[in-house]
Amino acid sequence: METTNNMPLLLKYVEKISNITDLLRTEYLSIYGLRFISASPACGLLYSTTNSPYFISGHLRFRGRDNGRYPFNYLEMIDTIFGKEDNTIEVCSGSVKGNSFTVDINPDTKPDLVTDGQELYEIPNDIFCRWRCDPPYNVNTAEKMYRTKLPNTQKLLKADARVCKVGSLMFLLLGQQNYQMCPPGV
Repeated sequence: METTNNMPLLLKYVEKISNITDLLRTEYLSIYGLRFISASPACGLLYSTTNSPYFISGHLRFRGRDNGRYPFNYLEMIDTIFGKEDNTIEVCSGSVKGNSFTVDINPDTKPDLVTDGQELYEIPNDIFCRWRCDPPYNVNTAEKMYRTKLPNTQKLLKADARVCKVGSLMFLLLGQQNYQMCPPGV
């Protein structure tokens, strides 16, 4: 299927898998249209539904880390559930190091690319197989800790979906917010 400007990228994604559980590398329990997934090694339970088969929701508990770093066991949980992916872009990367391509607006964190994660003009389309982002959760944190404005979730998702291949997994950590607002095609 060709992707045109008026055809969402999600259509190509739908042709490849029937739901998010097709991408799991761990076992899950299916009951009455709900698919329950252990959040191990984190503490909590994730689920997907037949009404929203391309999203995972749930209730998780993490012990936080300081200086804007991912909570303990968050990245390990993603690798346990979906497998490791070396071709990952890490936006709002802060102190994250490893095999991923890092992007941050703050040059002091020494990312691979210093830029606003809402734009990513320097990166071509369809490069990465996984996207992770842990932006500041509120205006106060963005201004005091990062000396920047609070990123717009829709702009982050839209810019970052462009640099990811169709069918890529995207993980956006939003603190205590819980919604599945996505721009068209994401």
